[in-house]
Amino acid sequence: MLNIDKNFNEIIEVLFDTQNEKFDHKFEEEKLERFKELCKTKKFIFFGTGYYLKSIVKYFKLNFGVDVYGAYDWVEEEIKTKSGVFSNSLDYKYLDLEKYYKYRDKVKLISKEEFYENPDDVVIFLNTDSYAYLTHTFYRSGFKHMYCMRNLAKNLLSLNLIEKKQKGFDEYDLNKLNHKFTASEIVNIITLYNLLEDKKSKEVFAAILKFKLTEDYFYPILVKDDTSLQYFDKEVLTLCEDEVFIDCGAYTGDTIASFLKVTNEKFKHIYSYEPEKNTFEELKRYVDTLEQKDKITIINAGVYYKNKTFYLHGEGVGVSCTNEVTNRKTEVVSIDETINHIPTFIKMDIQTFEIQALLGGINNIIKYKPKLAISIYHKFDDLWNIPLLLKQWLPEYRLIMRHYECTQEETIIYAIPK
Repeated sequence: MLNIDKNFNEIIEVLFDTQNEKFDHKFEEEKLERFKELCKTKKFIFFGTGYYLKSIVKYFKLNFGVDVYGAYDWVEEEIKTKSGVFSNSLDYKYLDLEKYYKYRDKVKLISKEEFYENPDDVVIFLNTDSYAYLTHTFYRSGFKHMYCMRNLAKNLLSLNLIEKKQKGFDEYDLNKLNHKFTASEIVNIITLYNLLEDKKSKEVFAAILKFKLTEDYFYPILVKDDTSLQYFDKEVLTLCEDEVFIDCGAYTGDTIASFLKVTNEKFKHIYSYEPEKNTFEELKRYVDTLEQKDKITIINAGVYYKNKTFYLHGEGVGVSCTNEVTNRKTEVVSIDETINHIPTFIKMDIQTFEIQALLGGINNIIKYKPKLAISIYHKFDDLWNIPLLLKQWLPEYRLIMRHYECTQEETIIYAIPK
C-alpha cells in the first residue's frame, strides 16, 4: 500500500487508529507485557513515597498482577542529607512535600544501599507526576528499566497533568498523551520516512514515534548514541579547518568545547548565542580562557527571525524565551543580521525557537548551504516538521536523524549538502 517497510507500516496503522481514539494499540500492549515480564525477575521499586501511594500499590496488583517490592525515599535520603546523585535535583522543588510524606506507611522503605546495589535488577517507577531530570540521572547511574505515572498509570492523572504543562515545568510540552494524529500529520510522517537518508535514521524515527505513542523509555534507549557525539557525529558529518560555526544555544560553552575538540582547535570563526545573563557571563569567562578567543564572537541574545525583546523563564539548560512577563528580559536577534562571515555549520538547540531561528538565517542558509544540526524534540511535531522544512528549502540535502538521550529529548536532524 505505502512505500514503507512492514514494521513502519504497523506504526502508520496505529497512527490512523488514534483518530478513532484507539489508544490501547499494539505498542501499548507490548509495553505492558514487557513491564510485567521484567517484574517477574526484578525488584519493582517505587522511587519516592507520596500522594499516589494511597492507591497505586493496589492499582499495580489489580491491573498487572505485579507486587511492589518497596519504595526508595529519595527526598529523605538524598535531599535532606545533601549526598548522592539526586542531591539538589531541580525536580525536588516541584514536589508537594505535604502530599509526599502523607502515605509513607503504605509500602516498606528500602535503603539507599539496596537501591543502588544492582541497578539492572531494578524496575523503577517514578512515584510523582512532576519530573524532568530524574530519568537522566537514573540512566547515568546504570538503571535502564524506568516507568512513570504517564506511561503506566495515566488514568490516575488529572487532565491538567496529561494535556497541559505545570507552571514553571515544561516536561509535558515534549509529548502529548492520547494524541489523535491528523491525516496531515500522518502524511508528513510517511513523507519524511521516505526522505531519510539511511536505515539508522529510519530506525531512530520509528523508535521516537513509538515513544510518542507509549512514553516507554525502552524505545529511545534502543536507538540512543553516545551523548558526546551530539551535533558533531563523525558517522554523519566531516568538519574542515576553516569552519564558521554558528552555535545557537551556547549555554556555558559546552558546545564550543566539543567543537574545538573535534576540529583540533582549527577553525575560522565561531558565533555563539546565549540569552540568559548569568549563563552568558559563565560563557564569557570560559571563552576568555581560550587562546583563540579573538576568533569567537559571543552574543548575549536568543536567536529568532527578527530583533525583539522577550522574557525568560526556567533555569539552567531549560531556560527559554516567552511572551509571558517575568522578572527577566532578554533580546533576540536573527542570524542574518548578526554574522559577518559565510556560515559553514549551524547548530540549534534553543527551546522551541528552532523554526523561527531558521527563518532568521534563511538567506545565509539558502545562499551558502551550510551543514545543519537542529534539535527536533522541543515541540511535539518538530520531529517531522523541521526536517520537511529543511528539505523544502534545500532539496539536494541529505537528511540524517540521530538520538542521544535515554528520554525523548536530544533528537537531532542533520541536514548535509550532497
